[in-house]
Amino acid sequence: MPSSIQRSPNNVEDPLSELPTPYSDSSEFGPSRQRALQRRVAARDAGRRLWTRVSVSFHTPLIRRALALLAPATTALLLVDWDFASYDVAIAAYAVLAALLIPTNLAATFARMSARDRLKLRDGGQRSMDAYPGVERILNTLRERALRERIRLLSAALGALAIIAVRDLDTGETLGSLLLGLSIALGALCLLNSLMLDDSIPMRSKSFPLLSLHAPTLHDSTLDRPLSDLMVAHLDPETAAAWDEWKQSLSDSVRDEQTPDSAVEHLLRALHLNERGLLDDDRLITEAKRVFKVTAIDDLTDRSNKFNLRSLRTLLAHTKAWEPGLFRLIDRLQDSAIRGDHTLNEMPWRLDLDLPPRCSQGQADLFVVLHNYTGATANAKVDIVVAEGEPALQTIRVEARPSQRIDSNRATDQVDSLGRLLDDATVLWIGLAWPDSETGSHPVQVTLRGEQGETLFVDCGSDHPVVEGAEGERRPAHV
Repeated sequence: MPSSIQRSPNNVEDPLSELPTPYSDSSEFGPSRQRALQRRVAARDAGRRLWTRVSVSFHTPLIRRALALLAPATTALLLVDWDFASYDVAIAAYAVLAALLIPTNLAATFARMSARDRLKLRDGGQRSMDAYPGVERILNTLRERALRERIRLLSAALGALAIIAVRDLDTGETLGSLLLGLSIALGALCLLNSLMLDDSIPMRSKSFPLLSLHAPTLHDSTLDRPLSDLMVAHLDPETAAAWDEWKQSLSDSVRDEQTPDSAVEHLLRALHLNERGLLDDDRLITEAKRVFKVTAIDDLTDRSNKFNLRSLRTLLAHTKAWEPGLFRLIDRLQDSAIRGDHTLNEMPWRLDLDLPPRCSQGQADLFVVLHNYTGATANAKVDIVVAEGEPALQTIRVEARPSQRIDSNRATDQVDSLGRLLDDATVLWIGLAWPDSETGSHPVQVTLRGEQGETLFVDCGSDHPVVEGAEGERRPAHV
C-alpha cells in the first residue's frame, strides 16, 4: 500500500513550510494574538468606562443607598398594616432600585473581563503578567464584586415580585406576611451590599485602572533604593510591567554618572520634597536635569506618556497612602539634617523606626532606618520583639556600610543631604502580625546588637500599636 504522506521533490516547495510555528521567535502567531487581546481590552475598556460613568453620575450612589433604605422601610409599613402604607410605593422603590443597579452590574462585569484580558497580555520582555505577584487577588476581588452586584440586583427584583404577589394574588394573611418579611430581608441584603460596594467602585482611573485593586504581598526586608523599591512593591501587575519596560528604555536617557535606577530614585526624592513644599517646580525640573538628558525631560513633561511627572506624583501619593511610615522617617531624617541634630554628628549609631498607631487585621509594617557612624563597615543584628506576636522574636542580620556625617556648620543642599543620608542608610521593611484573637495595645521592642552580641541601641517599646481584629481591613488609596 502506498504511503499516504508523499515527499516533495527537491524542486517543489513544501506547503507545510508556510505554516506558522507558534513557539518560534520569528513567528507572527504570538504578536497577532497579542494584538487581538489588545483590541479586546480596548473594546471592553470602552464598555467599562461607559457603565462606570453612568453608575457614578448624577449622585446615583446616594440615590441607590436611599432607595435601598426606603424600599424595606415601606414594606415594613405594609407588614404592620399602617393606614397610609402603599403597595405601589413599595413596589416602585424596589423597581427603581433594580433599574439603577443594572449599570453597576454591567460596570462590574466589564471591569472583570477587562482586568482578566489585561493580565493575559505580555510585558515588553514577552513575560506573562502572571509572573507578577497580586494577579489572583485582583481577579478574585473583581469576581467577588461582580457576584455581590448580582446578589443585590436579584434581591431588589425578588423584593418587588414578592410585594406584587401579595398585592395581586390571594395569598392569605400567613403567606402574605411571610412574603412581606422576605421582601424586607431582601431589601436589607441589598442595603448591606450597597454600603459595601458604592464607596469603592474600582477601575475608575484612566492611567492606572488596576492600581487601586492591588495590595503588596511579597517584598524584600532590605530596601536598597527605598522610594523606588517601596513604590514598585505597591504597583499592580500591569503597571509594574510597564514600569520595568520604562526603566529599560531609560538606559540611553540618563547622565553618564547615573543609572536608570539611581536617576529615578533621585527624581522621586525631589518629588517628595516638592510635595512637602521644600522645592519649587523650577527647582524640581533642575533636579531632573541633573540626572536625565534633555530628551528624557521632554518625555517627563509630556502628559501623553504613561510615566511623567504628574503620574509619578500620583504613584508616590498612592505609595504614601499605603505606607506613610517610611515617609515619616524620611521627613524626620531631613528635619534632623536641617537642625543639625546630635544623632547625625555625635553618636556612633543612629536608629529610627516607625510603627503605625493602629494595626488593622492584626498586621503592621515596621520601618527601620539605620546609620553607622563608626567609620567602618560593620555586621549587626536587629532584634524585633513583638508582644503576643507571630513570631514573637525576629532577628535580621545586616551589613551596615559607613555613613558620612552631615556638617551642620556648612550650608548643604536639601536634595543632596537627603540623598546622601538615604544612600548611606540601611532601610528595613519588616512585617509584623498578631493572631486574630489579639486586640488592644501591644508593645514592640527593637534592639540593635553588634557582631559580638553587645547592645548598641534599644528602643524599649515607645510605640504601642493598638491591634485591631479581623473586622478591620486595609484598603489601598484610589487614584
